[in-house]
Amino acid sequence: MSKPAAKINRTIRSEQVLKAFVEIVRKNLALELKNTRITSEDLIYALAYANVHRLSIESACQELQGAPSGNRLREVLAKALPDRTGLQRMLNRMFHQQLHPSVWKSKRDFSLAIDLTLIPYHGQPYEDKKEIVRGQPKSGTTHFHGYATVSIVRDNRRYVVALRFMEYGEEMSEIVRWLIKRVKSLKIRIRRVFLDKGFCSQPVFKVLKQHKMSFVMPIPVRGKSGGVRILFQGKSRTTTYTFNSPTYGQYAVEAVVVKRYSKGRYGRHQTKWFAYAVAGLPTNISPAQVFELYRQRFGIESSYRQMNQVRARTSTRNPVIRLLFVGLAFVLFNLYISLRQHLSAALKQPLQVPKRFWLSLRRLALLLSHAIVRLWNLADVVQLQSCWTLS
Repeated sequence: MSKPAAKINRTIRSEQVLKAFVEIVRKNLALELKNTRITSEDLIYALAYANVHRLSIESACQELQGAPSGNRLREVLAKALPDRTGLQRMLNRMFHQQLHPSVWKSKRDFSLAIDLTLIPYHGQPYEDKKEIVRGQPKSGTTHFHGYATVSIVRDNRRYVVALRFMEYGEEMSEIVRWLIKRVKSLKIRIRRVFLDKGFCSQPVFKVLKQHKMSFVMPIPVRGKSGGVRILFQGKSRTTTYTFNSPTYGQYAVEAVVVKRYSKGRYGRHQTKWFAYAVAGLPTNISPAQVFELYRQRFGIESSYRQMNQVRARTSTRNPVIRLLFVGLAFVLFNLYISLRQHLSAALKQPLQVPKRFWLSLRRLALLLSHAIVRLWNLADVVQLQSCWTLS
């Protein structure tokens, strides 16, 4: 006798989205609430609403009728949160639990993408100067809060699996070592690592060699002559490039040089050169294939863009609260990727093709917002003088 087919849920409701978000956050975020009537659910609802609408906590509480006072909620949140290291550990635990079950059942190795995101900061450090990192000018400042992430790439779906707060003066090699160890501790098998050009340095090469990692990393082009530009002649090819540093000396790596033609794209008719430091690639791979291989990492850039679409805003100097907002934004992004994967799986055996199955991050944010509004209602706007257009 055949077993009855499992019922596939093809509908995602706003209450289900809110329940999934609250469950993963409440289970892993230990909040020490003392001498207050505000519950952990109140905090999570307010944070979720602020994130999906890119608001501050104060603005979110003003918009919601049933929300606590924004000032009081901020005070309670600041006291209830653990230190930065503890919060980072909790957020990484959330990412671990959000991974789709197919990740653990898969027998394939995964490609990793390691990247940095710098969020502009205008102000003084909260407690320590190491909280603020420096970078190229952006949004009128060279001061940032920096976050390093590692994501796995599987079937064009990218899950953030680890997040690390960056400190001023911290070596990139230590960040890469920490992220790789974190991924290995999750028992995720690594096939290849894609890194941003900001990691291109001799200590990082040594860390990757120590862990026997296959990798692709762009070599930054600086200045108008010299450096890697000496390779930009002839045809695309595989060669060797030697880095020279007064601090670390010389270090030779295998390099792939790619020559690309614009062919009128974006109104340009010119050639452009790309250089990549590589290791552990198949011997028969062509330079053009390396170029296309590295393009897999570009989806991470869209991940950061989407993360900023569901990240709450704040003017606080407290790096712990800022880390919480960034971490919850990535939790929402992982939830979005996971729900899309569930929907795609449901469509493999369709009884009838749904007309409105497609889930975007914006629709997920609207579903989450709608569930919170149904619980707390929107607050009325009170004016000192009557408005004739509403009479």
